Parts: sequence; C-alpha cells; structure tokens
Amino acid sequence: MTTFVESVEMDKNIRKIETSKRGENMNTTKEKTKYFTLKYDQVFKSIIVDNNDYTVMNNILSDILDREVKVKRYYNTELKTKNKKTKENRLDVVLETTDGTFINLELNSNYDKSIKIRNYIYYSGMCSELSPKGKKKRIPKEVIQINLNFNEGNNKPLKEEYYLRNKEGEILIENFRIINVNIERYKDTWYDKNIEGDKRYIYLTMLGTNEKELKRLAKSEEKIREVSEKMIRFNEDGTITNVLTPEEDEEFVMELRRQEAYDNGAKDTMRSNAISMIKEKIPLKIVSKVTKISIKELKKLVIK
Repeated sequence: MTTFVESVEMDKNIRKIETSKRGENMNTTKEKTKYFTLKYDQVFKSIIVDNNDYTVMNNILSDILDREVKVKRYYNTELKTKNKKTKENRLDVVLETTDGTFINLELNSNYDKSIKIRNYIYYSGMCSELSPKGKKKRIPKEVIQINLNFNEGNNKPLKEEYYLRNKEGEILIENFRIINVNIERYKDTWYDKNIEGDKRYIYLTMLGTNEKELKRLAKSEEKIREVSEKMIRFNEDGTITNVLTPEEDEEFVMELRRQEAYDNGAKDTMRSNAISMIKEKIPLKIVSKVTKISIKELKKLVIK
C-alpha cells in the first residue's frame, strides 16, 4: 500500500517528467522555426556560389552593375600570407567575369565603421594580389568590391559607388571602385512589383527575403524556385547551429543602435555641460576633469 508521502513524491516525479517533455517539445518546435536566410555567409556560399551553374550569381551581379555579367570562375577565398606570423585574411566570394573583371563580394549584417575598414583592407589586399608581376601579368579590366549590406535602413540609397578622387572630383583610377548595396531597401522597393511580374532587380530582392517571401517570389522565376528549394533543404539538415537566428541577429543590431544613440546623447549632454561651465569662467582643467573631455576639445568648443 502506498503511503501519503510516497504518493506525493510520485506526483512530483510525474510533474517533473511532464515538464521535461514539454520543454523538449518546446525546444524541438523552436529548432523547427529557425530559418537562416541568404544574409549568412555559410548559407550564401552553399546556395548561390555554385561552380556548376553561374546563373543566379550572373543575375545578382547584372542587377548590381546594370549590365550583363557572366562569371568565368570563382577563386580560393584566402589571400596569401606574407609570413608565418601573418594571420590569414579570408574574403567572402572572389570571382572573375568573362570580360576580365575581378569582383570581391562581402556580406555585412551590420555596416559600421569597423566593418568598412575591414572590407577596405580586404579589398586592398585583393588589389595587391592582382597587381602585375612579370611580363605575362596584365592590369585587370576592373577590380570591384561589392558590399551586400543588411540593416542599413531606408535613409541610405539603394546603391552607392565610391572611386578614388581628388578634391575637384577627378577620378584617379577608373578601374577600381567600391559599391555598397542596400539589400533590404531593394527588397522593400521591389518586392510587391516583382510579385506582379516586374523582373527588374528580382535577384537582389531575393537576397533580402524571409522564407515566406522567398516562396512567393519563387512562383515568378524558376531559378529562384530552385534557390528556395535548396534553402529549405539546407535549413532542415541542421548543419548550422553556431550562428544567430535572424531574430537574434536583428535584436543584436538594435541593441548596438540603442547603445550608439545613448552614447551620442551622453556626449551631447557632456558638451552642453562643458559649455555652461566654460561660460561660468570655470578653468578648463577642472571642466576637463568633470566632463572627461580633453582640453584640446574644450578649446574647440570655446571657439565655436
């Protein structure tokens, strides 16, 4: 016969098992709802960078460069190191087109100052690798860095192009340039039109879509349907487990923006306080100590 205490313990154990099962079911459901889009390097390379079929990449590049582009080949995405102590610089996608243009594609989920510097260093490294060495080497027709940027917002243009210029705007070297592409703005601008049959920029639109949007887009273009099917298989096989989900990535970017806004607000407050203190004839040394603003910067505030 089961005692009251034993009965209570059995009830507790049953509730623990049921709670554990509910947790497992919740985790399983959560795993199933994960969907890694084309904004992730691993996904982009696995789905888009296809050595047997350049069609999708050709269309993406043609959308960006506003001319017909055909990929000739992809290159190893590791730059040569100068010595054993030098860390390897890894590029996202390096390719050559049939007309002799070299392109480096970079995917950026966030495009802040540090990313801009990093991308420029990679681009410079690629230009160095492609520089003529010996009589058989020739200068490439063009060397282009294309930054596929996510989370830039609608305040940035669809596309920006940068050249090396002087103060008067004269281009120093025309066959070197950097192109920034605002992927999500392309998606916001062209998505509905593409669904209605407007095929302009449909492949750039594709890069910014989620699972549901991609399936809708796939109805109007066979190659995008193939991409959608590959994406489904890729997400279902569970090989990606060490990167953020799209929701987590978005929250991370939002937190960075909140922190940046807070920092900028704090700086503005400190500057305002510094100006007030300077007007009260408080010595700059003391103002600097209180506000954490250098005396050099304080002098600039006085001039203003």
